[in-house]
Amino acid sequence: MKYRTVLFDLDGTLLDTNDLILASFMYTLEHHCPGRYTEKDVLACMGEPLYEQMKRFGGEEQAEAMVKTYREHNIAHHDDYVQAFPGVIKTVRRLKEEGVTMGIVSNKQRVTVEMGLDLTGLTPFMSTVVCFGDTPAPKPDPAPVKLALDQLQAEPDSALMVGDSKFDILAAQAAGVDSAAVAWSLHADDSLRALSPDYVLDTMGDLLTVLDVGRQREGDSDEKNRTVSR
Repeated sequence: MKYRTVLFDLDGTLLDTNDLILASFMYTLEHHCPGRYTEKDVLACMGEPLYEQMKRFGGEEQAEAMVKTYREHNIAHHDDYVQAFPGVIKTVRRLKEEGVTMGIVSNKQRVTVEMGLDLTGLTPFMSTVVCFGDTPAPKPDPAPVKLALDQLQAEPDSALMVGDSKFDILAAQAAGVDSAAVAWSLHADDSLRALSPDYVLDTMGDLLTVLDVGRQREGDSDEKNRTVSR
């Protein structure tokens, strides 16, 4: 097995938080900047650190207050929206059985990362959780990925980073780690593929093929920069 360590982004990768994020953003924007922005504006900057997003929309003078409003709404409505994407629980359970070490590398604050992991039953599968604030800079800086590897005592060449945005792919590449982009992401377009992730996953179960766990076709694990199909 080539990859003994798999690092995951959380939102948009393991957990379907899209509706929650959009609801929290639109509530915040209507409260602080009424009538100025649409969901399309939000989608254009998904994956960036929250403060930077709010600074983009409301300016530096409003950014802190907007972050506070967003987080209050996000936490209050978290459990109403969040669920694991299809195949996630089954796949991470299988990887755990095969001895793969897994961890989370997220640009979210720890409280909501842990809420999502606990809600969906993913906490026991993750051997480390790196969140916003754990390193001097968030993704796309490689520091969060490198910290996760250090905590897991894993080498970059035996690890894979799985994510749904350019920040995940760029952070992995800067850390010397292979990357897999997920096709179910809101960011799954030509711009994400243009970053040349090592793999593009059609479904969560395709990760088993990449790691040679229950792969469907001989040789699939050796093919890079392609969509992996079940």
